[in-house]
Amino acid sequence: MSYVIIGNSAAGIFAAEAIRRHDKEQPLVMLSDEPYKAYARCLTSYYISGEASEKNMYLRPDNFYEKMGIDFHPNQKVVSIDPDRKQVVTDKGDTYSYGKLLVATGASPTFPDLDNIDQQNVFALRTLDDAKRIAGFAEEGKMAVILGGGLVSLKAAAALRKKGVNVTVLVSSNRVLSQILDEEAAAIVESKLLEELKISVFKEIAPAMIHNFPADFILVGKGVKANTEFLRETGLVNKPGEPLKVNATQETKIPHIYAAGDAALSFDIAQEDYVHNAIWPNAAEQGAAAGTNMAGVKKNHAGSIKMNSAVFGDLSIMTAGITMPKDSGYKVIIESNVNRRYYKKLVLAGDVLVGYILVGDTSRGGVYTGLIKSKTRIKDLKKLAQKPGYLAGPK
Repeated sequence: MSYVIIGNSAAGIFAAEAIRRHDKEQPLVMLSDEPYKAYARCLTSYYISGEASEKNMYLRPDNFYEKMGIDFHPNQKVVSIDPDRKQVVTDKGDTYSYGKLLVATGASPTFPDLDNIDQQNVFALRTLDDAKRIAGFAEEGKMAVILGGGLVSLKAAAALRKKGVNVTVLVSSNRVLSQILDEEAAAIVESKLLEELKISVFKEIAPAMIHNFPADFILVGKGVKANTEFLRETGLVNKPGEPLKVNATQETKIPHIYAAGDAALSFDIAQEDYVHNAIWPNAAEQGAAAGTNMAGVKKNHAGSIKMNSAVFGDLSIMTAGITMPKDSGYKVIIESNVNRRYYKKLVLAGDVLVGYILVGDTSRGGVYTGLIKSKTRIKDLKKLAQKPGYLAGPK
């Protein structure tokens, strides 16, 4: 029996390591559509700013693949899978047979309609090659327009400002980070971006209005879609960009085909539903679970929660779980001091913490995250914000 892993980022690497913990003998092939060994995508903005070199971004030593017995094939984009023959076909016409297959193909940026804009100067930030292309344009005095106000966009904006690029961020909603921050928290971040980082933010701007803003280059940060287009003929997905459904062992509805990371759905502990949690920790955890099960050892993935963190200048933010509940069935505790750029919001379902927003002081983020994941009942809700480590009662 041979293992084939499609993908060379967090999910793929953690899966390969898990397989080798339990099976050191069977062939293990890893395919990647990029030319690089495994690297940290979360460091791409730091590469642009010059704070991280390419060497700093690699996740494992140079001899990792050889030491782990991995037959690594870069620049091999998978274009189809034949579940009956248990074969994977790449764009180069190469065929790889598998006994167990892991789809860890990640996700790609989504692009709005940008007609009449020079596509040579339009970028997204997802890969190391993306970062290299953007860095090549990031010269002092140039003008950049960033479409989208999510974390990737704002991290890129901060990186470009470090290089002396003039940056304008266009947001279609009424605030930055609208998927994770409420209005008060977002206002603190916006004031930091404008006053100290000198990043201009225009809100409620439609993509078509991008023509009204002068720019040497454009960076698009409007979300991601799962890289699953090549699976449509297998029946595993119904449309391009749809993440794969998996069970607790990360196996899809087709036996011996597993999925992990940004290409797969994940059970969200806070929302108690399967959602697309396209974040690094979830990819690593899902990959480890998938690899363990592929090697024949039972391991369920307990689930994940949405988590985000960033630092803008000296302003830290951290969020997790349900941050903006849509009904009155939740309890919300808020502490705020806008002048000190401090904001804390805790969201509870009954006496269980299900989400938080931290701006300015993120020191308790790890504790709060642990409480969400463990679904621990909180004994004293009034003291939760002050002493989270001493409030945990029995599950």
